[in-house]
Amino acid sequence: MSDDRVFTAVLDTLLERLAFFELCDDETLHPDVALQQLEDAASRLGGLESADRARLAAAIAARAESFQPPFRQFVEDAPEAFGLLDEDDPTEHPMA
Repeated sequence: MSDDRVFTAVLDTLLERLAFFELCDDETLHPDVALQQLEDAASRLGGLESADRARLAAAIAARAESFQPPFRQFVEDAPEAFGLLDEDDPTEHPMA
């Protein structure tokens, strides 16, 4: 993971906002709005070049422990949920 403080701050902010969309209740935010935001993020992040997706997935995995539940589980699942793992690379899927 990068020790770049700007990168870490932006990554943490992104993860916190995405977790909000995933975990907030229907009274706080309409589910369709939350889903659209998550889908837009998945499209953008999943559209990165393979090396960039791998770098981002590694950075997310390295940051997961810094989040408190229930955000931690969301962050741990984020690389797969947002299309950052190459399906053709078995090393990126330890359960495969």
